[in-house]
Order: sequence, then C-alpha cells, then structure tokens
Amino acid sequence: MRSWLLVLSVGLFGCPASHRYAQLIRREASPPPVTVFRDVRVFTATDTIALEHHDVRVEGGRITAIAPTGLDVTGARVIEGAGKTLVPGYVDFHAHLTGSPAPPWAVAWPDEDHNGRALLASGVTSVMDVGGEVDKLKALWKRQGDPSWLGPRFTYSGQIVSLRDGYPTSMVKILYPWPASALADQRFSGPVSNPLEASAAVDWRLHHGAHHIKLAIASVPLNAQTMPPELVSAAVKRAHEKGVKAVAHTDSAVHALRAARAGIDALMHGIHLGELTVADAQELKAAGVVVSPTLVVFDRAEQLVQFRFAPTEVERRLYPESFLTPFSPDVARTKTLDPQLMEWLGKLQEDHDKRVAAVKTLYDAGVPILVGSDAAGSIGCLAGGAFLDELRLLSLAGIPNADVLRGATVLPARFIAGPNADFGTIEAGKRADLVLLDGDPLADITVTSRIANIMQGGVLIEKVD
Repeated sequence: MRSWLLVLSVGLFGCPASHRYAQLIRREASPPPVTVFRDVRVFTATDTIALEHHDVRVEGGRITAIAPTGLDVTGARVIEGAGKTLVPGYVDFHAHLTGSPAPPWAVAWPDEDHNGRALLASGVTSVMDVGGEVDKLKALWKRQGDPSWLGPRFTYSGQIVSLRDGYPTSMVKILYPWPASALADQRFSGPVSNPLEASAAVDWRLHHGAHHIKLAIASVPLNAQTMPPELVSAAVKRAHEKGVKAVAHTDSAVHALRAARAGIDALMHGIHLGELTVADAQELKAAGVVVSPTLVVFDRAEQLVQFRFAPTEVERRLYPESFLTPFSPDVARTKTLDPQLMEWLGKLQEDHDKRVAAVKTLYDAGVPILVGSDAAGSIGCLAGGAFLDELRLLSLAGIPNADVLRGATVLPARFIAGPNADFGTIEAGKRADLVLLDGDPLADITVTSRIANIMQGGVLIEKVD
C-alpha cells in the first residue's frame, strides 16, 4: 500500500526501500483426502488442560474425529506426533496487513503479501485487521480463497475513527510537516469533530465492507487531545445499531474507562501509561470488554530507544537482513527523534512495571486477555515474530500458559465470529486450522515458536528454503 506516510517520505527523505522478501511457504499441491495426527498431545482450547496420547483425524478441510490413540489410519496420511502438541491455528487479534514495521529512518514500502506469508509461516491462520486503507483491504479481502493469497483469513475495520487533530494525526504532525496531516486525514485516520460525523464515519466504513469499527482514544504526544465521550458514544452506538463490534486504541485507565462506559467491545493496547487499579479492572470486567495488551509493541519501542533491539530467531528467518539492519543499535544510535515523541517514550519506559502489572490485574479481575501483536502496524512489530513474542511476554506477566493459548485461539475467534465460530478450537466439525508444536507449550510457552507443521483448512503449509 502506497500510504500517505510513504508518499510524503518520498519528498522528504527520498524513496522508501523495496526489499526482496523470501517466499517462506507454499501450500501443498495435492493434499490427501484424509490426514491423521497420531499420538499427539491435544490442546483443544475448549479447556485449560491437554488430552494426552490422542489422534486427530482431518477430512474435507474439517476435523472429523478426536480420540485416544488407535484410530483407523488405513488410507490416511499419518503425521506422527509423539512428544508434540497440536493446538488450534493462532489468531492474531491486532494486525495491519497493509502496514510496515520499518523504523522511520528506513521507511519501506508495505508488502501485504509478505505480511500474510510471514504471519501464516508463524502459525497465524486468522487475523483481525484493525487499521488500514479501506479500499486496499477490501481488494485484499476479495483475494481470500484465491491461490494468489497465501496468508491468514482476516476481517478488517478500515480507517481508524479519530478526533480531528488527535491521535494518530497528532503523532504525524510532530514527525512530519504539512501535508502529512492532511494526507492522514484523507487516507488513514478518518478524523471527526462531532457526533454526527462520528456516526457517518461508521456508516462509510461499513459501506466499504468493514467488519468492525476502530476508534482512537489516546494521547500521543502526551499533550494531544483525545476523543471526548460524546464522540466515542456516537460511534459505538452507531456500530452496534449496524450489528458490528467496536474496538478502541487506548493508553490509560482514564481512556479505557471512557471507552468501556460508551459500550466499547475491546480495548486494543490495554493500559500502558499510568496505573490501573483493581477497581478500574473490576469496572472493565463488569462492562464486558476484552483486552489485547500488545505488550510487544511497547517492549520493542523500549528496545529500540535503549539501543538493544534484537530480532528473534524466527524473525531472522522471516525478514531479509536489509530490512533488519536499520534496527541495529549501531544504526539507531545515529538517529534523532522529535522531543515530544521522546517525552512519550520516556513515560513509556517509566511506566514499564505498571504496564506489566496492569495485565495481571485485568486477568485477576476476570477480564479476557486476547493476544494481538500490532503486526506491521508499529515500529519493530515484525509480522509473525511479534505475535510469538507476545505469547512469551504475556506468560512472563503472570498469565498461565493455558490461558495465554486460549487468548491466542478460541477467545479471539469467538470475538470475531461469535460463540459458534468454526475456528479457534480443536473439535469435531471445526475447520482444520492446526499447528503442531515440538514440545509442550503448557510447560514452556516458548514452544509456541517451535513449529513442526501448519495446517490451514486441511491443507499443509510447507516451508520453502
């Protein structure tokens, strides 16, 4: 996507980079009629325990049987699973398929096809896209089911509904001079000034195929104005009248509660600035919201500004060295960011422990924690790798591994598709989106990165060297 930011950067800093991305994966050419995963540990995601020594049969793109090891495998392809764990295909609750995670000093053209391949190669078989140019996403959505799209199934919101001159336009203004903000208004953030405009913004997005609505209720920089309650309420009310859910980018407890009191369905980024009290968490629980903390977003930002950013082993396989080099400490040390942005980053670092504690406070209050990575939507959130790292960070924050996995599978699936979602669990009749892991992720969450096999809709996704 030739986004407003990239178009502007051509004039200001020269042409953005175009990288050569590896193919990474391919679909198997001729899947057999029946596949059986034999003698595997099965984490169905319907519970927090795993079934030991079970077989899982796949036929016609669906799971047809789950039983103690001993199913008839006559005529079936058999995938041996002794010592391995079969989990539902991962669901990234916060992705930006038409974005780029490149740093501002090394802007790169977004490549939605690479984003899709990188996510799928990491076991992410479904995503919820929460911000991008609606026409690009609409065109990409139509490619689902076509051989040209090798990536997760997805839904999208299109442009973010934001306050005029608020975030994200406010952030762009401190990074780039005019006409960046005007371009952002037109093509990315879709700002509004009053309740009537907020309602109309929802209608426009839904007319262009959006499946949900996203609002921005945050202050970047710290003195930026935020969307007032009456605009939040108008947008959320209109979304619900139209039968779709609304999610909000929030940063503090004040903004999270503003969103919840307006009836928001999900908080994207959770509470990463300031403190979240037990009473706040209990109110969010009572409001029925779910939260996607995206700890990886802020962890990566801290790494970059502290000159210790290091791509994971997975990310080094997914991205070329030319893309990764600008993140290196040697390069980052030579760059200067705007003082207002540095002030925000300073506050982010100051509140590190509060941010992590907020996740556990929410969990203890019974608020569902859903896994989102902001894939290709924030600097350093490399598609696929950031999702796997988010699993690790949530485990470190005190979320039991089983609930981390449920937050990466069944919970986002049900949010996206309702209680009868046909993905996100391992059950007879459900879509055969499956990931076979080399080890036990309930004992060690990093096993989620040790992927032996990926299956999407009953078809194996093969690695390409």
